[in-house]
Parts: sequence; structure tokens; C-alpha cells
Amino acid sequence: MESPRPFAPEWRSHWLPLMQGGVWKAWLCEFWLLLLSSGLNATFLPHEEDVTFINEYVNLHNELRGNVFPRGSNLRFMTWDVALSRTARAWGKKCVFERNTHLEELKMAHPIFNGIGENIWVGPENEFTASIAIRSWFAERKKYNFEKNSCSANCSNYIQLVWDRSYKVGCAVTPCSRIGHIKHAALFICNYAPGGALERRPYIRGVICSHCGSHDRCTDFLCSNADRDQAIYYRFWYPRWEVPRPTICDPLCIFVFLLRILCFSLCATIVLIIQSHFPNILLEEEMVSAPEVTGPAKGQETIEEEDEEEEVEEEEEGVEGEEGEGDREEEEGKVGEEENEEG
Repeated sequence: MESPRPFAPEWRSHWLPLMQGGVWKAWLCEFWLLLLSSGLNATFLPHEEDVTFINEYVNLHNELRGNVFPRGSNLRFMTWDVALSRTARAWGKKCVFERNTHLEELKMAHPIFNGIGENIWVGPENEFTASIAIRSWFAERKKYNFEKNSCSANCSNYIQLVWDRSYKVGCAVTPCSRIGHIKHAALFICNYAPGGALERRPYIRGVICSHCGSHDRCTDFLCSNADRDQAIYYRFWYPRWEVPRPTICDPLCIFVFLLRILCFSLCATIVLIIQSHFPNILLEEEMVSAPEVTGPAKGQETIEEEDEEEEVEEEEEGVEGEEGEGDREEEEGKVGEEENEEG
């Protein structure tokens, strides 16, 4: 009795799917391990509207502002602003360590405020925390001389951080493949309203909260105001220069959309009403028309008509000629009778 061959067709039909399935499983395992290895090195940066992230950087701003030295008497309490965070996110998408060129343009960085302030931090993505970035700005106070109102080196980030008139802040962090010599960088930007400048000292030195407004109250060594600190959600505002720009539908967009639906419904209703009153309006009536005569046939018919007309004319001329001869004979007979009578 002959033993079956190892790769006989009947065995191959059973083993081939199993072998192919094993190859696919091997590929899937390798792909899964690749994803895991890349995920171990990935750093997930917070979204600009993440509540935990917002509370972290807002609270840290107020903590540092309330502990300036020398003591400040008129620094305002800071609250989050969604429009400022959107501006920070929009500029961060460019992945450049440069100042935003739209901050001084009207309505380009905020729907209400003009002259927006800005602080920027860049570093490795896996080293980013809001605390590290903001405290690095506050550390610039070592370069600032309060008495002379001057900086030994760049201290603009510190001046903006403790600017007394600023009371709104919005921040965003953006991952970038490369900024300068830093690979896998994190670009952290905070915008402030109203913005500050080195035209004067950033705040008034004195007893804490001694120069607050008449309707302000002292909160964490800062001047707070319920109306001023109220959160405003600019639902339909985004920077016009943001690329790519988020797809939104503002009130005008919603109105146009509803108007189109209304017009379509109205047209459909009118068509249905007309069809109900005139059910046969769309039926085509059969048009019975005589066949057109072709060129040669039409020419032959014209010739036959002309021949008939000529025959009729000849017959009429013959009848007229016979009548004329009869009249002449009668006249000749009358003349002959008259001559006989005279003779």
C-alpha cells in the first residue's frame, strides 16, 4: 500500500490556510510590539481646554503673582480665557520659537482685547510640565532691578508674568518634530490680557491689596473682582490666521443652512400641490404631423403642378379662339345680308 505524499493536494488544502494564518499572526504580533515600543517613548501633552491643565497653570500664575518681591499692592487675580488659549494654540502650530506677529493687530488675537501679551517656552517634549515652564519665566526676576526698572538680560517673560493690569490668561502646548536643535520639542505659549511692557514698573510696591479697586476684594494677596473675573466662552471665535482652521458653524452659517432647508421644503410642497390639481401636467401629448416632403419629391410635385396649369391655360385659349371665330362668322353673315338688301 502506497503511503500518502507529504504535500499531496488533499493535505495541501488543509495545511495551506494554517500556514497563511500563522504568517498573518506573526505580522500582527510584530506590528503590535512596534506600537507598544513607540507608545513607551510617546509623551501625551495636555489639551488647551483640559480642566486639570487649566487649573494648574492658572493657580501657579496667581501663586507667583501673590509672592512677588518687593510686595505688590495692586496685582490683579488671574482667570482663564478661552480665546487667549486658542490664540496660543494657533501660533504654536507654526512650531517656531518667535513672537506672535498678530498680537498688536485689531481683533486678530482676541475678540475684545488689543495689545495681547505673550510668554514662550520650548524644551524636550518628555521634560515638559506647566510648572517647569512658568517657573522658568518667574526666575528671570534675578535679571530685573525693581529700583531702576531695568533688566541686566532678557526679563520680558517675568515682567509679563507679574504685570499688574493683566487679569486674563490662556495657554497651550504644542508638540513639534523639531525646533532649533531640539527634537521632539514641546512649544508652550501663554497669552495675557491686557498685555504688559517695560515702560514702567510692573506693579506698585506697597501693602498687599492696598491699591485694589473700590469693588475689588483681596484673594490670595491679589485684587479680584466677580464681574471682571467672570468666564466668557467665545463659542464662535477663532483666530482668522490659524491654519488649518477648525470647522465651525456660527449663527450666520446656521441661519443659511436652515433657510436652505425651508426653501427646499417649500419648493417640494408647491410641486406636490400642483401635481395634485393637475395630474396630467407632466404627460406628453402625441403630436400628429404630416410627413415632410423631401427635396426631390417636392421638386417633382412642383413640375406636375406647372404642367397642369399650362394645360388649363391652353384649353382656355382654345375655347376663347373658337368663340372669336364664331363671332366673326356672324358678323360676316350680317354684312352679306345688308349688301343683298341694298342691291
